[in-house]
Amino acid sequence: MVWRFKMEREFKLKVSPRMLELLSKDLYTNMYFVLAELIANAYDAEAENVYIFIDEQEIRVEDDGNGMDPDSLDQKYLLVGGESRDSKENSSTKTKKRLKMGRKGVGKLAALSISNGFKLVTVCDSAATGLFIPNRIERDDEILKILDSSEYSLKKISTHGTAVIMENPKISIPKLHETILRNLAKIFPNDIADFKIHVIFKGIEKELVPDENDVIKRLASFISIGQEKKELEASLPTDQKNLQKASVETISETISMLNTKGVSENVTVSIYGWIGTYPTTRGMKKEINEFSDNYLAIFAHNKMGLRNVLPIVGKNRVYESYIVGNLYIDAFEEPDFPDMAGTNRQGYNESDPRWECALKYIRELVDKAVKLHETFAVAERATKESEKERKKEEEERSLREKLQTTTKTITDNITARISATPSKECIEKVVTDEIEAMKPLLGFKSSVDANKKKIMISQTLKDKKVSDTIYNMLLFNGVPKEDIIYSNGSDPETNLPEKDIYGYLQKFFINSASTEMIYVLFVTSKNVLNVDPEHPSAAWGELMEIGAAWVTKKDHWIFNINDFKPEQPLNIENKWVAVYTKDDDDGQVILSLTEAMVNSFCIKIISTCQACGYAAKSFESNKEHLVKNYVTIYN
Repeated sequence: MVWRFKMEREFKLKVSPRMLELLSKDLYTNMYFVLAELIANAYDAEAENVYIFIDEQEIRVEDDGNGMDPDSLDQKYLLVGGESRDSKENSSTKTKKRLKMGRKGVGKLAALSISNGFKLVTVCDSAATGLFIPNRIERDDEILKILDSSEYSLKKISTHGTAVIMENPKISIPKLHETILRNLAKIFPNDIADFKIHVIFKGIEKELVPDENDVIKRLASFISIGQEKKELEASLPTDQKNLQKASVETISETISMLNTKGVSENVTVSIYGWIGTYPTTRGMKKEINEFSDNYLAIFAHNKMGLRNVLPIVGKNRVYESYIVGNLYIDAFEEPDFPDMAGTNRQGYNESDPRWECALKYIRELVDKAVKLHETFAVAERATKESEKERKKEEEERSLREKLQTTTKTITDNITARISATPSKECIEKVVTDEIEAMKPLLGFKSSVDANKKKIMISQTLKDKKVSDTIYNMLLFNGVPKEDIIYSNGSDPETNLPEKDIYGYLQKFFINSASTEMIYVLFVTSKNVLNVDPEHPSAAWGELMEIGAAWVTKKDHWIFNINDFKPEQPLNIENKWVAVYTKDDDDGQVILSLTEAMVNSFCIKIISTCQACGYAAKSFESNKEHLVKNYVTIYN
């Protein structure tokens, strides 16, 4: 049985006056977003100047816009949530025809995020009206306090304009004027016609100069999207030798979605702007009250809609932390379509078709930026390595010259000071004196020795699994990457310029005035001798590497794979490290070691480190690390 009741009463949704407090409390996350909303309000009021006063006692924003008469103040400004534009007809201002920045009707609450209430003073046709807007209203019929002229003062406004005065702000005030200007410039990075922003910090006034060039001149890579920002290339650093540049056409796609009237309509999502990377993350801004230098911002019609999209599109790649950029997507603010901006203007509705469309292209741009920075990083490392090699060669040349000069000096001195029948004491004194005179030169030799590579892993590419394990065990014991030669290693620090191992060994070990030699770890297997029919030169190069390493070595160990038997000139008298490998079900090479093999492996690694002057870790630590990370089968 269904019971039916006749309902005589009506039901209404009621909103508590406390909603004002709840809505404004956490609406904006920092001072700059609050100021951005008040600046946007000034722009929509057709102001030509907005003045921001900041000190410890007060933050105030005054503009020379139209101001409001009492009726406009009551019916429009005090209507929280009243949409200011919902079609092309009302999307622009009346006189200057500016596309309005505001839309939701809640930006006026921004001031309540950093104060317990604010004074609103608006002047229209030289008549002023002042109100106090509290952050908490107790009753629906509560009347706002009207301010007497003695309760406020205006600093820039005379015949028209509006002032928002926030006394005793609930935030920390930045210490530097430049900090405020720099952060506001990131929110308003472009010149806006007939609109100036002035910041008066502790009595000193400076005009905000929107300038993306401040960032551009610090970049290592740069991608322009479309023609609108291509001129920024002129500001790229001229002293950055490995600067990487690229450009793509304006990204554009037309999609169909429901407009504000619920009718399906086409809208074109176009993306232009720029994205780049810094050469390093050192020195990036991390101060309180300051935006990070690592961001990819989205703007629509001159207003920032999202400070940083990287957390949404990123893949946690290292080089993403180097990215910076501004993308402009005006379709996000098309008045005939639903408002997709977040309530606090710090995000977008991620289910909006325009957002979904743009996001796939933004991901592609981030991928391009990461790849371009990888190209820069490789070139930068090569440049630094080349410079290091040049300095080493110069030190070697200087050492040889000093040795030649010193040898001649010693010869001349000894010849002059020793008589025809010298005594033992006389010879000993002369030699002692000359050795003492050589001490500065010996110190220079030490500096040359210190800059040389210390350890070389001589191997073939097919034995990379074993070679990688040796390399990683050396790193585990504190050997710097820069001290190792490993031609097939993944870390660029271990590769020599153009992989010219023979040239390097000849310069710094064979023809060197320094007697310091390199420690070699030979990885031997059948791959050393088996020539690949498709690449016959490969095995020959590996044999040459072994030969060159043999000539320059001071000592060596052999890591022998499976049943191969190494031969002289390698030191086969000492017991080599036996290593067994096999292919798993996926065809990947894995290590299969007995406990004795593991012990021998660790002992040789420790011995190598100690011989080269490194403080190796304990045998137990090495064994645990080797078995846990690199040995698949252990018995």
